[in-house]
Amino acid sequence: MFFKRKHEFRPDKNRSVLSKLYLTKLQRLKVLKWLLMMAALVFLSIVQDVIMSRISIFGTTTDLVAYAILLVCVILDPEVGCVFALVSSMVYQFSGSAPGPYVIALLTILGVIVSILRQSYLRYSFGSVYLSAAVAVMVYEIALFFAGLFLEHTTMSAFPHFLLTGVYGAFLIPVLYGVFTAICKIGGETWKE
Repeated sequence: MFFKRKHEFRPDKNRSVLSKLYLTKLQRLKVLKWLLMMAALVFLSIVQDVIMSRISIFGTTTDLVAYAILLVCVILDPEVGCVFALVSSMVYQFSGSAPGPYVIALLTILGVIVSILRQSYLRYSFGSVYLSAAVAVMVYEIALFFAGLFLEHTTMSAFPHFLLTGVYGAFLIPVLYGVFTAICKIGGETWKE
């Protein structure tokens, strides 16, 4: 007798393109987190260049992308925040919106220092993140002033404008905090003792 052998194994049907990537659910969530963070920074860059550059309050305007980079550095761990600040500040510089190439080093170093200090001495809460980010924004604006003074792009009489821009940033941090905290929580938070 001749028996016809049936196939015992049938491969699963691939139902989506994502199933071919072999990513776990956590990895997919982390990719989503970084894509949303990138989209938020691009949106802030567009708002800054199109809308906020035309609005002048007491002779100054805001710098939304730099504020968001510093805020995310404070929210994230210093290791992840360092990489984020470096990459995003390079993109910020190459977009043409940054004041100069020194912003790459300034945002990265300042973001990491403030993140380390917040993590070392303060518990994670809105108040500690706000305080750390507000201090980082003020130091950033003052450092921009001194860099512009050194490169002869500004004069001493413009110092109050830089301080006022830092104050605007301190008022905008709570608005940005809700958005970036929600994005940073995607994929879980790092557990610490």
